[in-house]
Amino acid sequence: MGSLFGSKPSAAHVIWRSGRNNDGKKKFDFEYLELWAAHFGVDFEQWTRVDHDRADQPREQFACVFRWTESGGQELSVGDEEWTMGTQRKPRTFLEIDEEGMVRLRGWTSEVTLDVAELVLNKTVLKLQTADGTVKKLDVRKLSKRPETTSSRT
Repeated sequence: MGSLFGSKPSAAHVIWRSGRNNDGKKKFDFEYLELWAAHFGVDFEQWTRVDHDRADQPREQFACVFRWTESGGQELSVGDEEWTMGTQRKPRTFLEIDEEGMVRLRGWTSEVTLDVAELVLNKTVLKLQTADGTVKKLDVRKLSKRPETTSSRT
């Protein structure tokens, strides 16, 4: 979480490293991420789970879910009414950050796990700098809107 004394590099930072030359401990401002999500109409979720791509132990996860999907279930009809029972709602496209700064980003056609040293939010654009220095930018509106080429999957 950001400090009251201004150690956060900018108001838009969610993840950053403290110390000179960015060699310090990772810092987080998940409250700002939650406010950002609310501002842009994105669901913000928090849970604890094991993600074996990132760790063997449970970690606190902070997620922005851009689209949801429902799977499973059984259709039931009585007369003119139909119900689907037992469906499971789960994230379809999302950004998930664990308490160690590992990011899981799932799009429409791919998923990637990144060790993020810095995450900055600029309106709907995520700017990520990985631990190896690679910079990636993503406009999250692409994760909210189903691509035209996707089949009828939800």
